[in-house]
Amino acid sequence: MSNFSTSCLLLVMHSALWAPNVLANWFVSQDVFTMAHQKLLEGKTNESFGAMVQAWQQSPNIEHQNNLNNLLQLAITEDCGRSLDATALPPWLSSLVIQREMVQNQNQVLPRLAITGTSEQRITSIDFIRWPEQSVLSATPKTGKGGYFSIETKRLEKASSEGLYQMIISADGEQSYKTWVLLTRPLAKQRIGWVDSQNWRIERNGLPDKACPSPVLSMNIYDLNDTSWTPLWTENVDGKLPTTLPDIDLPDGRYWLSVGIIHSRWQGEIAIRDIQSITRPVEHSEM
Repeated sequence: MSNFSTSCLLLVMHSALWAPNVLANWFVSQDVFTMAHQKLLEGKTNESFGAMVQAWQQSPNIEHQNNLNNLLQLAITEDCGRSLDATALPPWLSSLVIQREMVQNQNQVLPRLAITGTSEQRITSIDFIRWPEQSVLSATPKTGKGGYFSIETKRLEKASSEGLYQMIISADGEQSYKTWVLLTRPLAKQRIGWVDSQNWRIERNGLPDKACPSPVLSMNIYDLNDTSWTPLWTENVDGKLPTTLPDIDLPDGRYWLSVGIIHSRWQGEIAIRDIQSITRPVEHSEM
């Protein structure tokens, strides 16, 4: 038995312990919660994903929500989520990224959500809706060279929680692209924090998921007076993540520094990134 199948079986056994009335006859029962477990154990990840979507549509209780979140996280470990959804992006949509970010400055934590991608057609609108009808994001994205588009919420009341979302993307002359998105539960604890203006700490977060890329540390420096927030300097590092800034060739002055840990996975052809960032103003003479 593969490690993945063994992990599936352990999750099912664990689920049966805390919810015996629901899962005692899980091989026989036909409810979608049980089906999601069964299909994943059989190696039918795409069918398990479909059952998870149906289960979230039934307004699950807290126990079932926890179970579904654990099941999705387990399914991702098979191939980092690439086999979750077999639905291909439409021909006019070359790439698509959902980015969920927790930004911690010196005073507060600001949740953000961004959707980016590239398209052969002009994107006229993007809607991201938490099931059944809570609008998280709805607007016309900014566009750039090469068909690049982006849209983001500057501030959310709270982080986009685990569960079911519907994404609708409309483009000139094309049928709207609609798809279901399942998000995992956001990390409860911030892994990265400031030590001083040019050093930070990174806490370990258990064993890495070998199916997914290693976390990436993204470092960016901005001009405080540039409202476009285009980085003056940026560097991304994977592998052994640094905890201090390298030597930077910039004029003396006051800047805005952002440092973030990026975790990447997929839902079929859609890339999903979870980011924890810290930001603060810095003096270049200190760097």
